[in-house]
Amino acid sequence: MTGSELVELKRHAHEIPGCPGLDRRIRKYNGKKPLVISRDELDWLVAVLDAVLYDPKGYPCVQYDPWKLEYVSRTDERCVTCWRLYDRLNGESERLHEITRKQWIKATKREQARERRKAERDKADVSMSRIQAVFRKRRCPAFPAKVSRGYNIYHEGQAVARIRQRDKWWEVLWWSHRDKWESIGELGGMIFDTVEEAAQYVLDDPMGIFWSRHG
Repeated sequence: MTGSELVELKRHAHEIPGCPGLDRRIRKYNGKKPLVISRDELDWLVAVLDAVLYDPKGYPCVQYDPWKLEYVSRTDERCVTCWRLYDRLNGESERLHEITRKQWIKATKREQARERRKAERDKADVSMSRIQAVFRKRRCPAFPAKVSRGYNIYHEGQAVARIRQRDKWWEVLWWSHRDKWESIGELGGMIFDTVEEAAQYVLDDPMGIFWSRHG
């Protein structure tokens, strides 16, 4: 920042309560090196220039030594220069705000994803404990293991059944003759209201498709 823009910036760089020392730094600035300011300082400068440019009395031309204040027309070259400076600083401020907003959105999405994963893990742990409780009650040595989005039931090293959630219900799958997990029957599968009911169905094995095949 050099030339007439620097002159106008120094003209209005009076004491800013939220940025102690900024006015002195600007008055000493000679334009030979980049003027390094913080985000807060940039926003304060934009706010100061905004107030100056929208002063109802006109554009205030401040002179410090000796002190003098006069208001000139908004078509005055000094006011036009200040508008250019304001547009540049305000544009940079908006750009940084947009970057910050995008970073905040990304951070929020990451946090939400972490919370969803944690909720899924917690839910999975609860569901697996409920399945295990059913097996323990019947003294069955089989055990569930979380695989993908469901629970495989293992017995003597082999998966004998699979329980998965469908919306708010629970479905029991069997390892079909096509060597893959499939729904049982032709009417949409064996669906239960609770995971305990699904586990109980696996234990009862009314169709003889779980334990007998691995006996």
